[in-house]
Amino acid sequence: MRGTLIAAFAALPLFAVGAPPTLESIFPPGGQQGRETELTLSGKFDPWPVALWSSAKGVTFLPDKEKPGTGKLKIDAAVPEGPIYLRVHNAEGASASLLFIVSSRTELREEEKDNSTLAGALPLDRTKFPFTLNGTLSTGGELDAYRIALEKGETLHARVEAYGLRSLVDPALQLYDASGNRLLLAHDGARNLDPALRFTAPAKGDYLLSLVGFSHPPAASVAYTGSKNAHYRLSLALKEEDLPSRLRPSDPGPDTASPELSVGKDIVGTLKEKGKGNRHPVVAKKGEKLLLRVEGRSLGYPIDPVMRLLKPDGAELRREDDTNKETDPEYLWTVAEDGTYAVEVLDRFGRAGNEMRYRLSATPPEPGFSATVDKDLLVLERGKPLDLKITVTRRHGHTAALDVTTEGLPAGISTGSPAKVAEKGGEVVLKFEAKADAPAFSGPFRVVLSDPASKDPGHKQVAAFSFRNDNWRGPYALDEITDLWLTLPPKKEEPKKEEAKKDAAEKK
Repeated sequence: MRGTLIAAFAALPLFAVGAPPTLESIFPPGGQQGRETELTLSGKFDPWPVALWSSAKGVTFLPDKEKPGTGKLKIDAAVPEGPIYLRVHNAEGASASLLFIVSSRTELREEEKDNSTLAGALPLDRTKFPFTLNGTLSTGGELDAYRIALEKGETLHARVEAYGLRSLVDPALQLYDASGNRLLLAHDGARNLDPALRFTAPAKGDYLLSLVGFSHPPAASVAYTGSKNAHYRLSLALKEEDLPSRLRPSDPGPDTASPELSVGKDIVGTLKEKGKGNRHPVVAKKGEKLLLRVEGRSLGYPIDPVMRLLKPDGAELRREDDTNKETDPEYLWTVAEDGTYAVEVLDRFGRAGNEMRYRLSATPPEPGFSATVDKDLLVLERGKPLDLKITVTRRHGHTAALDVTTEGLPAGISTGSPAKVAEKGGEVVLKFEAKADAPAFSGPFRVVLSDPASKDPGHKQVAAFSFRNDNWRGPYALDEITDLWLTLPPKKEEPKKEEAKKDAAEKK
């Protein structure tokens, strides 16, 4: 099973008794491969210490027994770069999972000084570029300001992760000259609410970069917001390629020479004239089914693509903008008549330029399915069944029989007979039960859906809990988790190991 129980389960009773822990935030929200990081956890941990679980192997946590909420997080050099999940747990339960970014670049922390005004901007050492600065917009009305020296013609590249960490803040970057004149404002980014800024210095000198946050979800007040949990990561570089790859636009390659769209062969294009789209002829036959898709925002470009499907006579057959809350459109087209049609790609706001890039594809739809669960934390009691609801969505004619099973559950905990999924998909319920003598358990498990008759690798999917709720405004660093958590607390009459040792000592 993917992930690491950082405190061995055999030792788990040492972290009991009391209420399940809660975890509100982690600071810093990221750390460097091959390094040890001083970690501060915000939440409720009674008693302390607690164990910490990571979705990645090679991440270990040593709690400071004298300072609740603190400890050292060690990240092995082999841990892959990118987002992972952390959660704390004890014998009574586990916290929600929070995001943590594993980095290959230098990691710094915001200095504990007042940099809440432009005049108090903290100087940054440009010789350390590229690096990522971890900070917190700790109070309402706060801005974090930094002073950066640039040579004439140098370009500063800045990327923020705050919303993407689920920090419940809508960040903005502002750049000023040394006199405090604002030169540039960057608010929402291409993929989500986190901004990206690129600035080429017109002259040698100091420039001021400020980071502010607005309430998310939006509030009546538009004043700058902040809280002890409003953490951010500010990545800075003088070359775009030195930024983390997941914060840069994906390179789809050069523009395709021919505008004709063929099934199975992607078109890469750039909108070069304001107010005009690019047309791509496509020959199609009656009865053919094609999934038309435009990728732009998902590649990291600011284009807000609109796709128009045109009949052979040029009349509009279909217009698609956003699809399933995504800004990139797609359309499943069933061709009515033979002919040469056209797919036109344009920007919703008529923009053009080198960054208005896209990739267009036409492919036969492939049957498939996905599954989500209604919760990721389960607390089970002996003698009381517990339901987990699974919603199965089938795509493009998928009707194969599917079995629902679990991975990672210990002896004594079962889900009864394997659940079956209806041909149309829909809701399936797993009923968890624990035997009266089942030992205590607190750990990760997975729900797996599979087609027992298929050898196709895609026949098996792991159900996920999704964080895409009403507050979702573009992808987080990770949008879902497949490592669910189940707790079967110790029996009330079961003595904890520490209590047993204490009782034995008192009898001597």
